[in-house]
Amino acid sequence: MRPSKRPSSDHVTFLLRGTVSFTLLLVASWFGTPGTQRAWAATIHVTPSDDYSLIEAARPGDEVVIAPGTYQYRLYLDQQATETQPIVIRAEDPDNKPVWDLGGQPVGDWPGSYSAGDKGRGAWQITGSHYVISGIVFQNCQDASSSGIRILGGSDITIRDCLFRHNTNGLIGSGENILVEFCEFDSNGKTASSGNMTHNIYIYGGTITIRYSYLHDSTEGQNFHIRARDATIEYNWITRPGSYPGDVMSCGSLCGGTGSDPITQNLTLRGNVIIQGHPENQSQIIALLNDDQGGSNDGTGAVGTMHLTMINNTIIGTPRNQGQTHVLVNMRNDTVQTYATLHNNIIVDIATLAAARQPDLKNWGVDGSTNWVTTGTDCSSADVCLPGSDPGFNDPTNLDFTLRADSACVDQADDSIQGIPQWEYYQNETVTRMRRPRNDAHDLGAFEQGNDSQAEGPYGGGPNPNPDGGLSDGSASNDGSTSDGSVSADAAQGDGAASADGGTSSDRSSSGCNCRSESSGSGLAWFLIILGLVGLIRRRRQK
Repeated sequence: MRPSKRPSSDHVTFLLRGTVSFTLLLVASWFGTPGTQRAWAATIHVTPSDDYSLIEAARPGDEVVIAPGTYQYRLYLDQQATETQPIVIRAEDPDNKPVWDLGGQPVGDWPGSYSAGDKGRGAWQITGSHYVISGIVFQNCQDASSSGIRILGGSDITIRDCLFRHNTNGLIGSGENILVEFCEFDSNGKTASSGNMTHNIYIYGGTITIRYSYLHDSTEGQNFHIRARDATIEYNWITRPGSYPGDVMSCGSLCGGTGSDPITQNLTLRGNVIIQGHPENQSQIIALLNDDQGGSNDGTGAVGTMHLTMINNTIIGTPRNQGQTHVLVNMRNDTVQTYATLHNNIIVDIATLAAARQPDLKNWGVDGSTNWVTTGTDCSSADVCLPGSDPGFNDPTNLDFTLRADSACVDQADDSIQGIPQWEYYQNETVTRMRRPRNDAHDLGAFEQGNDSQAEGPYGGGPNPNPDGGLSDGSASNDGSTSDGSVSADAAQGDGAASADGGTSSDRSSSGCNCRSESSGSGLAWFLIILGLVGLIRRRRQK
């Protein structure tokens, strides 16, 4: 009988080392090393029976798919994802959106991991980066200063196809490269006015783009209240504000300005339909107001210049009685330089193009090129007006502001300017939150006469949702820009790059899947694992 051979201490040591090495390689292949991508991205399915921890646990590259139903807890999203490995949080069925409803008690009293004193400021609070959120309803967050989503220093956040209704504020916060598209903001604002006014959208710092969205019926404040360093609001339908449509107010120190190095705040309004909607508003459409508390009134504030650019908007005021003051752009500043540039707009039933409310204000001005205005509009502030009695809308009574072939606004645009529109909002207040290409910009206003381009919604061609979440034109590019010059916070599409829902064109079908996609760096890890196994087998044979 052959005696058994006990393993030597060297053999045991080798086996232990091999086991540890193998385990470490597996861990490395799963989690990746600092600065590399994980080998797999998880798909996390969430139902109303789950709590906040499941969504908050998502890591870069993961996709969170949320089932229909009502959810009543808060979220705190603080992961630092990347452009190529975003964290995607989306509705399982965009036609049956999950609803975050925090009504019935203070927002901060609902369950959630975040416990600081400002925990009630938003149903979802975001401090992380590269989140792509789509197909969610946020409603009834009605604390004194709460919101559906609050961004607090986050960056590269995309919010797509979401509905914000009956919250104190719809969206609030500050972040870099925030993109809001194909969303609706409906009747946000406090139900009983007390304290500071609240708004459909209130941004206080950073940069933001809002496009292809429907903003309406803010309960008490503005449809957009912007304190951003740079903001672009384009191809939206904006109507019936609680006070006036929107404004730019100083962000000063919030945007990094100082008395010795003041900032310039820029707001671009392009291709929007803006309807005053409430005849009781006798003052303004857009206000530029410096209320910066970071400096004195002697020119040492943190804001040096405010600049509003309006390109190809259709703006509908309300008829005024003789002597009533109603201004398109209201300069309400003291020492800040304030300018408005107006190109190719249609401006109906507005008494005055631009004015300064301080009689002694000297450092303001208006320039631009042809804008159609109702006859009698005071254009003395700038020679940029084309007066007329009828802009030639197809059916304004039924909110059809497209142009007739005989409209006085056809072929009047200066299409040599920088930033001409490449899209149109489609269509009105019944068919909402869609866009279509604008191949030419020869006409004034938000719509090109005779445009019959195919419209598309948030998930591609036509209004029908596509669970893959991509846009059919592939307009996003790797450098974060889009074909229309605005900022995009989502990743590029096509050729295997990440799509808007975090997948890639090579590993996702239109119906979606629970796939895990391997990163480009995982091949080396698997090669090392196999090499280690081969070495272990050879060593055992030698023994």
